[in-house]
Amino acid sequence: MAFSIKNELETTDITNFLPQALAPKLLAYIGLKVNDFLDQVALSDSTSEKIHNIQFDPEILDIVTKIYITRNGDHDIDTSNINNIIKFQKKISQGAINYCLAVYRETIGRDSGIEYEKPKLENILTKKPESYDCNKLFEYHKKNKCNSCSSSPIGSSPGGPRIC
Repeated sequence: MAFSIKNELETTDITNFLPQALAPKLLAYIGLKVNDFLDQVALSDSTSEKIHNIQFDPEILDIVTKIYITRNGDHDIDTSNINNIIKFQKKISQGAINYCLAVYRETIGRDSGIEYEKPKLENILTKKPESYDCNKLFEYHKKNKCNSCSSSPIGSSPGGPRIC
């Protein structure tokens, strides 16, 4: 039987999908999907409009939607008018950005052994990535991973998303 995120989401507590709780293989699997997101950001012109047009992997959206519904309930999603649908899509899109960056921080944190502030179920979709206390992690990343990528929006561009 093939691995399925949907099956895992149905049978596993959603807190197990917080980046710090992911098993190494699942972190690697989701990390591949996050790398696709990061590649899209790096190839965009880093404007807010372009970043919000990024295509997210459906499994990332499944995880983010499950976290959102766990936190807010499905009654919060009013599909009776288009403005509510657009508002929900924006929340999920921003949540997906925040989730992807949290997974990326976790990957760097595990690889480096550097402690940093971990997201909580209550804030993983809404807390701005730059508000996490992860300066040591960011410095490690800049020193060891970004020597040749100073033009990358991850960590260096004022308008682009940062890993922390």
